[in-house]
Amino acid sequence: MKILLRILGYIRPYWAIAVIVYTCLIGVTLLTLITPWLVGVAVDTALGNETDFPLYPDDWSGKQTLTATAALIIALALLRSVVNFGQRYGTQWIGRKVAYAIRLDLFTHLQRLPFAFYDRTRIGQLMSRAIGDVDEIRFFAGIVIGDVINLIVLLVGIYTIMFSASARLAVIFVLPMPVLFVVAYLFGVRIEPFFGEVRSTRGAMYARIQENLSQIVVVKAFAREQFAREQFEDDNQKVLNAWIRLANLFTAALPTIWFIVGFLTFLLLSIGGNWVIDDKITFGTLVAFNAYVGLLGLPAHRLAFMIDVTARAIANGKRIFTIMDTTPEIKTRLGAVNPGEITGHITFDDVSFVYAAREDEPEAEVLYNIAFEAQPDTVTAVVGTTGSGKTTLIDLIPRFYDVTGGRLLIDGYDVRDLPVKLLRAQIGYVMQNTFLFNATISENIAFGRPDAADDEVRQAAAAARAHDFIMEFPDGYDTLVGERGVTLSGGQRQRIAIARALLINPRILILDDATASVDSHTEYEIRRALQTLMQGRTTLIVAQRLSTVMHADQIIMLENGRIVEQGTHDELVRLGGRYANLWHLQTDQEIPEEDIRGIGRSDDKAIPLEALPFPVEDRGTEKRTTAEFAAAVSQSDTRKES
Repeated sequence: MKILLRILGYIRPYWAIAVIVYTCLIGVTLLTLITPWLVGVAVDTALGNETDFPLYPDDWSGKQTLTATAALIIALALLRSVVNFGQRYGTQWIGRKVAYAIRLDLFTHLQRLPFAFYDRTRIGQLMSRAIGDVDEIRFFAGIVIGDVINLIVLLVGIYTIMFSASARLAVIFVLPMPVLFVVAYLFGVRIEPFFGEVRSTRGAMYARIQENLSQIVVVKAFAREQFAREQFEDDNQKVLNAWIRLANLFTAALPTIWFIVGFLTFLLLSIGGNWVIDDKITFGTLVAFNAYVGLLGLPAHRLAFMIDVTARAIANGKRIFTIMDTTPEIKTRLGAVNPGEITGHITFDDVSFVYAAREDEPEAEVLYNIAFEAQPDTVTAVVGTTGSGKTTLIDLIPRFYDVTGGRLLIDGYDVRDLPVKLLRAQIGYVMQNTFLFNATISENIAFGRPDAADDEVRQAAAAARAHDFIMEFPDGYDTLVGERGVTLSGGQRQRIAIARALLINPRILILDDATASVDSHTEYEIRRALQTLMQGRTTLIVAQRLSTVMHADQIIMLENGRIVEQGTHDELVRLGGRYANLWHLQTDQEIPEEDIRGIGRSDDKAIPLEALPFPVEDRGTEKRTTAEFAAAVSQSDTRKES
């Protein structure tokens, strides 16, 4: 009931329209009830039986009464059509409005949920809830409520008329009705798990479609189209099987309901027909009763439908409201401090971080006791091997995640005490995998400041070294970039992202390996753009290429979630540790074989050559260049040394 009442709460803003709609519905039901009675009057009039119809004068002939009754039936049918249009349009309108409001609330709440929520939730499942689940709730809000009113009015009206016409005959049709409604109820109760299976398999299928289409380039690159088809066919088959099991239940239950209605017709003809012969009731009364028996089948059938839709609405409502009731872990605290414009002094004070446990995985601690400072107008580089925690570290600054140990301070304020919007408004983010929206170049640059003037957008693009290539397009800044910016090259997308960050004029700039996947010329252009972007800001750079961070004010070397080395480029090279080894490897300088073996090893133990997954000659301690080492890695069966 809590779920249902919560859904009904979405109708409250439209209560006036709902009253009109449900009044029309009652009118349609009453007009439906009058028609069989009028048909009975017309039949008795045609047969010469006396009728007591208060609207006609007593001195009317049978033909006049019959003609007037037929005309009245047509008029009522026309009136019912008009009222029925208003009722049907209104119920659809209310249902659509409720679906609109729920879907909007769901989407709005999804925007507030942190990254951790999406780490453990498949996007396809969320799409299934926002589309399929909300549509099924729409049926409940728009149709079932009206059906409940219609059911009550119809049953009360049918039995009132039947008892007033012939109480003895009406009693016969009261007795089977409990059986009819029990069957309908059992059908509705049993059908909900089947719909639950349909929803679950359909959600998995949506997730498969979303995953496949968003990564279609990977599927095609590895020629795995057939594999993708087989996976989708498996998901699609599960959905089909779920619907077939549901259809089997429908096939068994609905004929049972209509059989009971047919049995009522048998009782009517066998008992009521004899009473007509014995002159206990008129033939017109029998005809009217037959029409009402047919109407009794409709509530029973609709009851099964109502129970089914209500059960689905409860199940879907639970799924949706579970998301909407999820408290955002990242939110602005009561009494949050507004420091105004920040200077960008960042302090990691013994910070640790643990990813929350997922369904099949335990908690994962990825950062341990991180402590360093990033001063305003300086560049701090974070480097390390894959999986060392670099991206997680910088994701803590804009509070994509909250620290689980220690404190992260900006200008002396704990970031958890700052308003989230204010904090993120002061941070510019340029990611390795740049995402552009399916909009114009101008709209993508102005995403963080939609009110920015055209001149400001162009200035940001010029500073990001993007203006020239933008103007080469026929539509210039009005060029549509396509989904995910597919019409642009990787370097062009990166420079658009830099312009987007530059336009908001952030005090803190985060660059997550912004030049990792571009060619040398494009990297040069991006680095020139970044030089402009970094001026006067606190900059943190995550990089794989050490050449991009060698001029940083400080370099943080991470390994397995811990800081293992810290200092300037020159200091770390002279130190001769992990950073120096990685630097020598990337710059193709001569280094001892044993140093190459130890790169990236947290335990400082050499990797045995025989343990490598490729053949490498053991030349003892003889020095070789990294080019020679690379040649050994990629050598063919003919094995040729550079």
